[in-house]
Amino acid sequence: MSSPKLNAEWLELEKRLGSRPVLKGNPQEMIRQFDGLMALLASSGQKANASVVTKDILIEGIKCRIYTPGAIKSGCPLPLGVYTHGGGFICGDLESEDALCRAISEAAPCVVVSVDYRLGPRYKLPVMLQDALAVYRWAWDNASQLGGDQSKFFTVGGSAGGALALSIANHYAQHPDGRRYIHGVAVMAPVTLHWDNCPEEYREDYRSYEENAEHVPIIDRASMQTFFEAVNASPSDSSIFTALSAHHRDFPPTFICTCGTDPLRDDGRVMRKALAKAGVRTKFVEYPDLPHYFWMFQELNISKEFVIDLVGGVKWVISEME
Repeated sequence: MSSPKLNAEWLELEKRLGSRPVLKGNPQEMIRQFDGLMALLASSGQKANASVVTKDILIEGIKCRIYTPGAIKSGCPLPLGVYTHGGGFICGDLESEDALCRAISEAAPCVVVSVDYRLGPRYKLPVMLQDALAVYRWAWDNASQLGGDQSKFFTVGGSAGGALALSIANHYAQHPDGRRYIHGVAVMAPVTLHWDNCPEEYREDYRSYEENAEHVPIIDRASMQTFFEAVNASPSDSSIFTALSAHHRDFPPTFICTCGTDPLRDDGRVMRKALAKAGVRTKFVEYPDLPHYFWMFQELNISKEFVIDLVGGVKWVISEME
């Protein structure tokens, strides 16, 4: 199989790194590799956005970080987004996507509640979703003390965290008054399907696990297989693989972005098609020739463009609530 084409700026980054970063091996090895990558990124000198106020708290026994834009006016509630980080359900924490949470909070502007949900392989699905739902319910119930507006709640997340963000929407889509509780979703390179269980009508659209099976950065098909096996993901579980959901018509407006050289590329494309078919308003951005979660490398010009696009997607989701 030939190597997929990669963006020139990304290839220059690989030259500077001296290698192509990709998570591989067993779960413990991949966790160590991920932690090493996070340490490398943290040493690059990126400064935290000081205009956003943060507070770490326990919500239902789950570690969370609350982000509030410093310019918030007293008594003026803001939209509130519950953020679930990526990492294949086995990696990541409150630090790994801190910069994105700060950017969203400041620029939207909105309150962000980031969830440090329990991880595999120690914990198995649906523990991660249970944690995310517990935090979401608590945040909605306590919106006033967080400075949040109950009529403008949304979820946001990437990769496995994108799966959880969509799963929260799927949970509320199954309840008669669900639209009262969630009003939008913004996801980046989300997990929405398992390659062993793609609906027949989307099989022609679902090629990225073949086209980007190997020779791609960050994650490949083998990485995803390790992630799924580590948490006992069932290919038929529509509570996690939400492209299988029978409740798409009751999803809120959804922003989706995907990466061209990512095995998850078509997860996002299929989800967009399924939601649009159900009459859900969607907004979509794709980054050709770029790998999964390329925006971790904040020094890339395309990563700066991504942040602008993501903030624009969140603002669009919020505007659809009005």
